[in-house]
Amino acid sequence: MKKIFITILFILVLSGGASAEIIDFRDCWVKSSTTLDHNFEKTKSSYDDIEESYKRYQMEFQKFSINATTNSLVRTIKYSKDNRMFPDDLKQISIPIESWDNEYLKASGTETGRGSFGVANKRTVIINMVSGEIQYTQRFESSNNVFYKKVDYKIVCNDLSSDIASENGGSSGTAFFVSNKGHLLTNNHVVDGCKISKIAYQGKDYGTELIATDKTLDLALLKADVRPKSFFNFSKDDVKKLNKVYVAGYPLGKGLSDDLKISSGIVSSLKGFDDNSNEIQIDAPINPGNSGGPIINENGDLIAIAVSGLAKDQTEGINFGIKSSAAETFLKANNTTPKKSMYSGIKDNDKLLEILEEGTVYTYCN
Repeated sequence: MKKIFITILFILVLSGGASAEIIDFRDCWVKSSTTLDHNFEKTKSSYDDIEESYKRYQMEFQKFSINATTNSLVRTIKYSKDNRMFPDDLKQISIPIESWDNEYLKASGTETGRGSFGVANKRTVIINMVSGEIQYTQRFESSNNVFYKKVDYKIVCNDLSSDIASENGGSSGTAFFVSNKGHLLTNNHVVDGCKISKIAYQGKDYGTELIATDKTLDLALLKADVRPKSFFNFSKDDVKKLNKVYVAGYPLGKGLSDDLKISSGIVSSLKGFDDNSNEIQIDAPINPGNSGGPIINENGDLIAIAVSGLAKDQTEGINFGIKSSAAETFLKANNTTPKKSMYSGIKDNDKLLEILEEGTVYTYCN
């Protein structure tokens, strides 16, 4: 029972799928609506039936926009001039994004002070990033408990921006070099569905060849026609709790900036989600776009590959990386032998930064 409760409470979020700064879902219309809960006292005639009022919402257009820079979902509605409730009105609602991966985006927020009864209009939006179908739930609740109602809308968008409408979904993430011949490691979910994965390295873009994947470990081996300035050595020592770690990657893709981002923390546990012994848990931040990035120790050696975190609305500092020992087995099985570190010794920040900057790349679907 305890394990079931934890699984329900904490939603595992893959950290890939960062995309362009603005992504639009246009020409959206309500396919169906369902009243999920209807339990209120009909004392205020203006709000006796909220669903009836929505039938008077004559819209010229409706669209949803994902803003990776502000980490928000914006719903824009342009009402028609003969609309009885909002004549010739353009309305925008910004909702904070809770989680975002290659398949789904979830946002939720509350708008207060609507109408004379102090209505709280709570919204939860779940977008299928592949099909573009949107589940839009609104919960109306008055401050004096006059009414409570929850309505669920299924919204379909016919016109999607190119980043979403493409077959590969426009996903992006992080990768890093594991050899001087151009071999790279990243997560399988970063490249899954991509026709061609590319990397941005030293100011140039390179196409890559997908050599191998492991869906269970969530790893992918790529190869680019490039001789990297540096590549990562794998740690010769087993990782331990309280070891200090550094994580490098491109959270939210290049919508945030094209500069490599680095965060730090410690190893919290030697097991991942649901007792996964192929992973470690760290408290260093991992966000969408960090997937596939290197996690190194103070010696500058690879100890793990960033893969996922738990939903930020329910947890804090619970993120996971695939152990370098598991990645080493994966590489050897695919005729690539990683280089193990020869020496132990804490490196200064300048040297650690050089290792991360020269060996980590931005990867994306073309």
